[in-house]
Amino acid sequence: MKLPQAVVPVLVLVCAGLGLGAGKLIAVPSVVKDLAPVGGNPLRTTVFVVDGVRCVDTATRAAAQLAGVPGAVRFVAFASRNRVEITFDPAVTGPATLREAVEGPVYDEASGEYLFNVFDVVEVDGVRVANP
Repeated sequence: MKLPQAVVPVLVLVCAGLGLGAGKLIAVPSVVKDLAPVGGNPLRTTVFVVDGVRCVDTATRAAAQLAGVPGAVRFVAFASRNRVEITFDPAVTGPATLREAVEGPVYDEASGEYLFNVFDVVEVDGVRVANP
């Protein structure tokens, strides 16, 4: 069976369109990092929209910002959406502390310097935040 010549380019365009459209509907995490073992307390997850998280590398760097933060348990980033979900123990820490940690100075191993204003939290649990 021979297909008309125009069928192949049309199929390519349809498949590309479906692929791009599905990317808007389906979110796949870019980075998932367990930060600490789960304790006995009930956990809470807060969703942050973070300017500066835009690829796997920047999401990994944002996860490193939470290393050593007491109560931070899990970090999940959806870099294509600038979205970060942080699971934490509310008896130990809260969204304000987590936000401070994410927005804090970032140590750049390549240069050995601290970088400022790398990440900016613009939304917490669906509420826009004011930045000074």
